[in-house]
Amino acid sequence: MPLLSVPTRALPAWIVLAAASAVVACSDSSGPDELEPFTLNFAAVHNGETVGCGNVLDGLGPDGTVSVELADLRFYVSNIRFFDEQGAEVPVELDDNDFQYNSDAGNVALVDLTGTASGACAGEGLSFPEGTARTNAVVTGRTRPDLVHSIAFDVGIPQPVMKDVLASHTDADAPSPLAEMHWSWAFAYRFLVMNFTVSDGGTPGEGYVHVGSTDCGGDGTRAMTDRDTCGRINTPAVRFEHFHLDDAVGLDVDALLAGLDFQVEQTPGGPMIPGVASHSSPDQPHTATIFANLGIDMGTGASNPEDDGVFVVQ
Repeated sequence: MPLLSVPTRALPAWIVLAAASAVVACSDSSGPDELEPFTLNFAAVHNGETVGCGNVLDGLGPDGTVSVELADLRFYVSNIRFFDEQGAEVPVELDDNDFQYNSDAGNVALVDLTGTASGACAGEGLSFPEGTARTNAVVTGRTRPDLVHSIAFDVGIPQPVMKDVLASHTDADAPSPLAEMHWSWAFAYRFLVMNFTVSDGGTPGEGYVHVGSTDCGGDGTRAMTDRDTCGRINTPAVRFEHFHLDDAVGLDVDALLAGLDFQVEQTPGGPMIPGVASHSSPDQPHTATIFANLGIDMGTGASNPEDDGVFVVQ
C-alpha cells in the first residue's frame, strides 16, 4: 500500500522520507519490544494515611466511638487496563510470579497488605485468624509507562479463570496465588478479605468482610461445574480517570466500613455486641452496606465503577 496517494515525483524528497518515517514510527510504537517494566503500588488507607498491622484506626461508627485493627487484608486484582490521555488503551502484560497468574483464560494478581508478625495480624483478638506471613503490595508487568493517564481494573478473579482452576485443581494445589483465598463453604473464591478486631468504648469484638461470587452452582464439591459464570459475580469494578504509575491505589478502610452500625448478634437471637459480619450474603446485617460502598448491585451482582467509593488514588 503506497504511503501517499499522489505520485512521489510531485513531492519534494524530504516530504516523502518524513511520511515514511512517520508510518514506521506509528507501526512500531506499541510493539512488544517497546514495552517497559512497570510497578503498580497498593496500600491500605485511613484518614488519608497508609496503615497496616499494628495501627489502630479510630473514629469509626455512627458516633465515632469505634476503633478497628487490621488482621488480614487481601484482594485479587484482574483485567488491568491502562489508557492514554485520548482514552486509547495502552498495551499491558503481567509478569508471572508467586502473586500473579497468567493463563489462556485470563490473568489475576493477589495483593496482600498484612502479614502475621504481631497484634491482630498475629491472630490476637480473633476467633478465626487466617492471615498469611507473606505480603505483596504491588502488581508488576510491562506497558508504556509514559502513556498511562488513567486505569481500570476489577477486584476479583475472572469467571473463566475461576472455572478453569476449579475444574483442574483442588484448593490446595491450585496455582499460586489461587490457593490463597479458596471459599470452602461456597466451593469457590473470595475476592476481597478484610478481617479485623473491633472495639467500641473498650468493649471488644470482631469484624469479617468477605466479598466473592455467589450462586455458583456445582456438583456439591466444586463450583461452576454446571455453568460458566456464577449467578452473582460480585466483582467490584474500579476506574480512575486521572492516574499515573507514580501514584498508588489505596483501599480506604473508612470508606469500606462507612455507614455500618458495628453491631452483630452474639448468638442468633441473642444480645448485640460490637462487630461486623458480611460474607456476601444478603441475610447478613452488613452485606448491603458493604456492597453499596463497593459499587456492587446487591440484587444482580453487577458493579459500577462510578459507585465505588472504597478505592482511591493515593
